[in-house]
Amino acid sequence: MVPGYDIAGVVEKTGGKITRFKVGDPVYAYVLWGGGWAEYAVATEGEAAIKPPSLNFLTAAAVPLTALTAWQSLIDVAKLSAGQTVLIHGGSGGVGTMAIQIAKARGARVIATASTRNQDLLKQLGADVAIDYTQTKFEEVAKDVDVVLDSVGSDTLARSYGVVKKGGFIATLVARLDQADLDKHGIRGASIAVKPNADQLGEITKLIEERKLRPIVTRMLPLANAVEAHRQAATHHTRGKMVLKVADEPRG
Repeated sequence: MVPGYDIAGVVEKTGGKITRFKVGDPVYAYVLWGGGWAEYAVATEGEAAIKPPSLNFLTAAAVPLTALTAWQSLIDVAKLSAGQTVLIHGGSGGVGTMAIQIAKARGARVIATASTRNQDLLKQLGADVAIDYTQTKFEEVAKDVDVVLDSVGSDTLARSYGVVKKGGFIATLVARLDQADLDKHGIRGASIAVKPNADQLGEITKLIEERKLRPIVTRMLPLANAVEAHRQAATHHTRGKMVLKVADEPRG
């Protein structure tokens, strides 16, 4: 197994039935079965899209998995719409930073949680209300929200049922929902398993080019430092994303 689910680079070769891409195209993708931590990776037409022109390859590589997770959670599953309020747990993480911006682009009001050092980041990304979870219980601030996006689980998820208005929705990335709690509060929910989607990646590209969405990259490391990057990711306290540099930026 070769790890790595986000890739960005240039098409080196295409299969005989490929029609959307040609050799030399700059692309980025979420590859379902991994393989990104390598000099060459294989992607399908359903996984890849043309790279946003305004991003270099290193920055573009930080986008696909997290942006698609946020998109599918908020838009596809929770059906977030303009004027609604969403509570985003872990707002400074990879998915959280994307979710705040996608929700704002959708016209929603955003409440987001993060630690003390990341409060300014939440506001820079457009959060209407930033909650320091080390100082304040989110349920004291967030009440009657339409949607919760949970990337924390455990006690945070357990306390989230009570802040959702009747008929609202909880989407969790890391846990199983308690149907009894959903029924008790008259709300719905789903555990999210993100899937590659080239068309949605195209919509995400539009948001990037409209300057409504930007990836937060905190560190860029050479591929030789992949173990260090993996250990940092395992702490679940990484701001935005880390990117592994496999090669120099393609020219042209």
